[in-house]
Amino acid sequence: MTNIFSGRPWLATYILLLMLLAPNMAWGQRLSLSNLVVDNQEGRIKVRFGLDFKEVAALREALAENGSLMLDCRATLGISREYSWNKEVAKVQLKSPLDQLGENGSFEIKVPGANPVNYRGKNLDRVLKEAWGELTLDLGDWSMLPRGQDYVLDLDIHLTRQNVPSWVKGALFFLSFDAVAPAKYRLDFSY
Repeated sequence: MTNIFSGRPWLATYILLLMLLAPNMAWGQRLSLSNLVVDNQEGRIKVRFGLDFKEVAALREALAENGSLMLDCRATLGISREYSWNKEVAKVQLKSPLDQLGENGSFEIKVPGANPVNYRGKNLDRVLKEAWGELTLDLGDWSMLPRGQDYVLDLDIHLTRQNVPSWVKGALFFLSFDAVAPAKYRLDFSY
């Protein structure tokens, strides 16, 4: 009987990496975006959207293992170009932590901004809807957008585990520590 790995050490490495990465590849989309809008509110460029988590049980499990998750939303607004990279006009980032508080099983989400708000409760689904069901990002002054242009808004959303030691992240750099599959959205519009 011959060993299938003899003379092919790369095959064993490939199979090992596939086994390690398989849970991350099998995520499925558990996060959906609702009502993505870019508009002018009091002379400011505002991006409004809501997040809907399809599998709250998976988030509850990630919180039980880790205790803390971080929502990271990055919005980039640019002038659309056909034969070159888009010209960046504005960029903003929102970081909002989700924590499981102690043994009693309540959850807390802190949403930063001009008027920071804390959402707390024992029902994770309700806390998620109250905190992240409607989010607004401020991209700056509307007057910096020249008329007669095509624009593109890129929105990147990550929900990552926070209490992962840095040595683990460094040693296992090829693994993702996202609790939910990252989501990317693009909105094209003219002004």
